[in-house]
Amino acid sequence: MVRPALSTLVSGVNASVLTLFLLVSFAGSSAQAQDTTKTMPEFAPEISGILKTKVEFDLDNSLMRFEVRNARFSVRGKINSYMTYKLEIDLSDEGQMKMLDAYVRFSPVTDLNFYLGQRKIPFSSDYMRSPADNIFANRSFLAKYINEGMRDIGFYAEYIFRGRIPVSVVAGAVNGTGNNNPQWIEKPNFAARLAAGKDDGVRAATNFYYGEGAIEHNLSMYGGELRYNNGNFFIESEYIVRQWTDTLSARQNDDGIYLHSYYNFMPVNRMVKMVTPVARIDFIGDAVFRDDIGASRFTCGLNLGFEAKQFYSEIRLNYENYFKSLLPIHTDKFTIEFIGRF
Repeated sequence: MVRPALSTLVSGVNASVLTLFLLVSFAGSSAQAQDTTKTMPEFAPEISGILKTKVEFDLDNSLMRFEVRNARFSVRGKINSYMTYKLEIDLSDEGQMKMLDAYVRFSPVTDLNFYLGQRKIPFSSDYMRSPADNIFANRSFLAKYINEGMRDIGFYAEYIFRGRIPVSVVAGAVNGTGNNNPQWIEKPNFAARLAAGKDDGVRAATNFYYGEGAIEHNLSMYGGELRYNNGNFFIESEYIVRQWTDTLSARQNDDGIYLHSYYNFMPVNRMVKMVTPVARIDFIGDAVFRDDIGASRFTCGLNLGFEAKQFYSEIRLNYENYFKSLLPIHTDKFTIEFIGRF
């Protein structure tokens, strides 16, 4: 039993190293090719990454653990005036290596974009955030449970209406079979998102998803969001409902809501550039507004930023207090997290 396990481990390590080597080699060879064919620096591939490491303390059971939560590498670039691309892998997504984004974007005219490939389905601002942008050490219930698995291969069309109140509309069709799983299907699942407002100020969004799941028939999801941001103060709330028919032909319902906020203080300090108190309350259940709640918690903490730009170099201190939980994994926790982004 030891030898197969060791073989599997070595195989997994070799696959990770090979993938990383190919990613870096691709970026290097692409850069050389671009240098010989195009002299403009805008065509050079851009390599970026996110490292998210943490230590957690289970306060209910007097336990602790160290974890590399994410180790992401991505390459994005411009092929010409009409096409761009993005490739992204995670060498440690909760301990597993995964291919994440792999798509080409075609922009024939200003503000009109077409995407073909794999990416997160555009549903929920909190779900679409990168691990570094998540604000908290652990994701919201909506992003972790309701939106889990909504990365898929498909085609999207997006248009941005410029004006005093900008509006973006995106609609797409996907396999519905999940991450890196191009199975044959009879018809695709459909997704749509409408967002109105600027990055600063008030912004509202609504989301829609419909199709078939592996064990969820007539799956439909709806969501609404509202947020305010003035650069330092940020507050956002989102509600999502997920409905489906199970294998016994019974209609099921899950929903959830969160409210989170933070404020950035800019101390006069050579080392710490930003001090950010954060707070969140979130609920999930069969019907949270009818008090049919499966889990609820309050999260608070302090993020210390070592760059003037938020979410790039941070130490996060988070405390989670559960009011109610039906799962044994939901315990009160204290987390220390390091975020490095390059």
